[in-house]
This record gives sequence, structure tokens and C-alpha cells, in this order.
Amino acid sequence: MPFEFRFRIFEAMLYAKEIDTMNKRNVLIYRDLLLPSSETFVKTQAEGLKDFTPVFAGSYKIDNGLDLTPAEELFIMPKNSILNNRITGTSLKKVLLKRILLPKIKKIKPVLMHAHFGPDGTLALPMAEALKIPYVVTFHGYDVTTKDEHLRKSSSYNIQNYTKEIHTLQNSNALFIAASEFIKKKLIQKGFPEKQILVHYIGVNLDLLKRDDTVSREDTILFAGRLVKNKGCEYLIKAMKMVNEQKPHAKLIIAGDGPERHALEELASQLNVNIEFLGKIPYREVLHHMNKAKIFSVPSIEIETGASEGFGMVFAEAQAMGLPVASFETGGIPEAVSHNETGLLCPPKDYEKLAENILFLLENQQMWEEFSKAGVVRVKDRFSLHEQNKKLEEIYESMILQYKAR
Repeated sequence: MPFEFRFRIFEAMLYAKEIDTMNKRNVLIYRDLLLPSSETFVKTQAEGLKDFTPVFAGSYKIDNGLDLTPAEELFIMPKNSILNNRITGTSLKKVLLKRILLPKIKKIKPVLMHAHFGPDGTLALPMAEALKIPYVVTFHGYDVTTKDEHLRKSSSYNIQNYTKEIHTLQNSNALFIAASEFIKKKLIQKGFPEKQILVHYIGVNLDLLKRDDTVSREDTILFAGRLVKNKGCEYLIKAMKMVNEQKPHAKLIIAGDGPERHALEELASQLNVNIEFLGKIPYREVLHHMNKAKIFSVPSIEIETGASEGFGMVFAEAQAMGLPVASFETGGIPEAVSHNETGLLCPPKDYEKLAENILFLLENQQMWEEFSKAGVVRVKDRFSLHEQNKKLEEIYESMILQYKAR
């Protein structure tokens, strides 16, 4: 981190102490669709703010999305409006953002705007500039790992706009937060100015993630995530075939759903793997399985589009529950998992080595215990949501100070 920015953060810490915490300031959290169930990390980060009050804004509230109450929500179209996709999926969206959403935002007088994902960051930039407030954009993964030629083929208006207007975002005064060092490297490769990039891990809620030593662990391997190609589930199933040859009772549990599910079920049937597909289950049920399983594995890969694992919050969650990891050293995973300390990583697509690592953890109880305890400690030290949000609020304060000094 540049010295000047560190100094600004120190100034911000002093400045923050002078602020009456009973009169919290509004920070606008922009996500165009409020809010997919897969994006709990956006919700938990915002809800964890102490010195700021989060207000969510976007085009509209999606069906079966995350419950954002008691936070205030601002959007262009009401939930279930038949015009949602017809209007907010076109270039008319920019006009609606300016004429409908911006006046609503002005009424709450936000002191800072924080957008998530590059496409939304590009879309919301004109509003931040019109409001004349500091602007922060967090990049999480696909928005910088996916190759430009594949982004251009997207049917999403937001992504098409992103590919056309990305230079405007790059040339702005925004602060670009990278969800990992891996994402930072990708941002630099994409042309974002390094001096405006800061790595900040979102963190996980340790109040919810507690290892229960009274629960008996079973010889199960848990996969939790969307069933899409870049999550590498097919390689885990192939590895499980080799595991079952030595340990027939060992079981693979798949928590999640997605377009690859049917193909994965067929593969598991062909290989006669001991496996159970749970489909999409509530978060608390995922935690229940984390507490019972012996190993966590989401062996993500980089696919032809460039999509990769930006960081992998679920790896931190699993380790916080005392669950050692067996995975591939893809993208930001080596930042989330410490090889030979909290888990075992191997080269992408090497399912034979993955099987070997799974068997090692199943057969070596002492090493399993060491990895399990080390994972809990490492997540507490590095990825606590509470501690990371303190740092985020210092970043906010620094941005506000710098903006006032202009």
C-alpha cells in the first residue's frame, strides 16, 4: 500500500473518532439487481458496517432474492413489474437511473457510493459524479477474469456497456478494491491504474461459523457452490472414483445447483461414485454439512472464457468451521487456503493428485486435526468480517477526507 494512502488512513482513523456515532452517515451500496441469493457477501459486508448506515440501490428488486431489511432500498422499478427486463435490460436504463433513481439517492444524502462488480461500477459512475461524492468499486472475479471477447458476446446490457465504457471507469477518480491479490493482478492487466487499486478481503462472519467438537465427523467430502464448469466438480467426481476404490464408504456430498448438474449426475452414475446431490439448500444447512464433513473441496479451474476463482469466500467459511481443504491451486484459492497448513492444493485438473490428497486427509487423523485447528486460527487472523469491516470503514473515511481536500 502506498505511503500516502497509509497516511490518509491514519488521518481517517483520527477523524472517525471525532464523529458522533449516533448520527451515522449513509453510504450507498450499488448492485443493479437487488440482490441475488449467491451474493450474501455483499449483504453481510454492508450489514456489518458500524459507523455508516448502508442504503442499497439498483434497478429493481429480484424475485426470491436476499432479504435486505432493515436496510433502506432504492430502485427504479417496483418488484415484479412487467417492465423490469424490458426496460432495465436496454440502454434506456441509463436514462432511468438519471431521472428516477438519482433523485431518490439525493434525498438520503450519501457521503460515499460503493458499487460491486465492474459492470455495475461502470453503470453507476455517472451518478457518483453527479452526486459529487467519493466512489468505490469492488471487483470480485468474472468482471476481470473473463476475456474481453467473451464479455462482448454477453446478452446482458450491463456487461455490454462495461466493455464499451470501461475506459471511462479506468480514467475516473474511483478507488478500485480487488477482492484478492489475484484480482489486483488481473485489474492491472486490464488497464486499471495500479495506484488506485487496493486489495481488501471481504471477510466472513465468525459469529455464524463455529466448529462444534461435539459433532462426530463422517468420512464425507463436501462440495458447496454453483454447478458451473469453472467450479471443477467433474474433476472432484473423477477423484472420488479413485477414493471409493480404497474407501467405498467415503461419500461426496454436492450442495448446489446449476446448468452442469445433469451432466455431473450422469458422470457420477457412470463411475459408480458414492455421491449425493442435495441441490440448492439454505445457508444454515450448508454450515450443518460443513460441521459434519471431513474435507471441503471445490476444485475450481480456469475455463476457456478466462473465468476463474477470484478468491473463494466459501473456502474461508469452511476453514472457520474446522474443515480442511483439498482443491486446485487456481486463481485466488492459494490466498484463501494455505497449502500444507490448512489444506492441500495441487495443479488444476490433476484429479489423481486431488484423490491422493483427499485420501491422505481421510487416513491421517493427526494431520487432519492440525489442519483443522490451523484453518480456524488463520481465518480468525486474516478473514474476520468484523476486522475487515473496520479496515473498510477506514478506507471510506480516507476517501471522504481526500475528496474534501480537493
